[in-house]
Amino acid sequence: MKKFLLYLVLAIAALGLVTNLEYFMGMIVNSLIFLLVLGLIMYGIYYFFILTPSQRKYKKALRKSKRKYRKTNR
Repeated sequence: MKKFLLYLVLAIAALGLVTNLEYFMGMIVNSLIFLLVLGLIMYGIYYFFILTPSQRKYKKALRKSKRKYRKTNR
């Protein structure tokens, strides 16, 4: 009887831990999504409102150049 009560208490504790862990992981995922969206918005503001058109062209050319040399060096 004591073993049954012990296993019952352990099962209830494990169930509570799993449900709490699910809630905790949901909060972490929501926070990460929020930070990702916030970062994308800030990058968009930086890219479209702070950089001049010539700087944007330079960055685009730089990305293309890196892609080109990455393919040839493999």
